Amino acid sequence: MSPRRPLSAALVLALALTVAPALAQDAAEAEPRWTLGLLAIDRDAPYRQLDEDLLVVPLVRFEGERFYLRGLRGGVVLARDGGFEFGAFVQGRGDGYEAADSPYLAGMDDRDFSLDVGLAASWRVKRVGQFEASLATDMLDRSGGQEAALSWTGLVRAGGWRLLPGASLAWQSRDMVDYYYGVRTGEALVGRTAYSPGSALFPEISLLATRPLGERWEFFARAGHTWLPSEVTDSPVVDQDGRMSVIVGLGYTFD
Repeated sequence: MSPRRPLSAALVLALALTVAPALAQDAAEAEPRWTLGLLAIDRDAPYRQLDEDLLVVPLVRFEGERFYLRGLRGGVVLARDGGFEFGAFVQGRGDGYEAADSPYLAGMDDRDFSLDVGLAASWRVKRVGQFEASLATDMLDRSGGQEAALSWTGLVRAGGWRLLPGASLAWQSRDMVDYYYGVRTGEALVGRTAYSPGSALFPEISLLATRPLGERWEFFARAGHTWLPSEVTDSPVVDQDGRMSVIVGLGYTFD
């Protein structure tokens, strides 16, 4: 990632992708604990002539009886019944760019990171996995948009490894998609026409693999692929039809 990109935006982008939410399936049964470590993240940028370099950032996670912190998603469990949980959360949104990082984006306004606030309900079904439904809105009013998402995370144990396949489908409102992928009339140039997309669906698949290294250390790696819908790929500032991310990390857990 370009060094000109603000550090806060880089951390939001990186930590919003942390593997921590998927590791929380057994949180209801676990004692409160902290995990500290490092993440190395390689993520494709969908914007034209904008490359993101390998990023190394800290991993911070806390799992409590009611409160949790997973990367830049922090939340509180408001209700719990068996495998069902309902709660509220605040989460960093790392989409966007600094126009100076791409020659093609020169003359456009930056699209800034933001914070979402929302509600989420999850169900853990034995031998099937964990399902979650969430609804969030942009609390900083950067885009003024909303996102609704459905996700599933499974769990397979094999040879000392935990394998967690995942799939999700996120709907983003017109305001959110337009803010991050649109081109305003005042930003249009020859070869970069004005563009105002509508709402869109973003499907993603992922696989997380974790393995304990002794009593306290844990290694993990995650790969994910998001398909970009036509509302995004038709934008003149986008030159990819998908986004791939790879995360490798090491964490130390203590009570």
